Amino acid sequence: MREPRRIEQKWGFGMAPIKPAVQKKRVEAACTVLSTLAEGRHAALGRLDDLSTVKGLFTRTYKQDQWDWFTVWEQLGFPESAVARRVSGALLHLYRCIRDSDAVETEQAFGTLKKYDLPATLERYVSSTPYRPADHGFIYVLSTREAPTLLKIGYTDRDIATRAREINSSTGVVVPYGARGAWLVPRARHVEAEVHARLAEFRVRKDREFFLLEYREAAAIIDAYMKNL
Repeated sequence: MREPRRIEQKWGFGMAPIKPAVQKKRVEAACTVLSTLAEGRHAALGRLDDLSTVKGLFTRTYKQDQWDWFTVWEQLGFPESAVARRVSGALLHLYRCIRDSDAVETEQAFGTLKKYDLPATLERYVSSTPYRPADHGFIYVLSTREAPTLLKIGYTDRDIATRAREINSSTGVVVPYGARGAWLVPRARHVEAEVHARLAEFRVRKDREFFLLEYREAAAIIDAYMKNL
């Protein structure tokens, strides 16, 4: 008889907690990048791998292929996918410029990274300061890897990881939910109602926040509404 697959993790895909030793290494790498942007390329000599580490953080957020991608995305202040791609590419370019002692290209890479406000992002990351205006909350989309088209779409005035833990601790939840996407918005409760109205045809039950559709389709509908906020 085939053994049932055991589900041991208590978090959904993307929301894995980060081990203290790993987080310490990442924070140290972020500090190296901050020093390099402030003091020049000499601050990175002998520590070029730190640039790769920080690049990897941003790459995680748009590839969404690692167990901690959402955790990192939240730590970085939810950068847009396009911005994360550009920052990741600019960090790779900076790595190569410093390695090859190309002073001119190094300065251009500095300019690109500052354009995307990387110093402020990393300062918040290092200090563990969450990015959230006081009157804002989150619209979130959760699902399991086993049922990726059954989406739980709601809002929270707290952080999404806390909300997901509450949901996953419910008696009826066997497979933990992971985050698929999040939007930081003003008047989150009102926005949730508007989003639910636009997704009404996909709603499984009127008294539950579950919708049956592909995540990309749901995200496109939500994005279209968000553009008019």
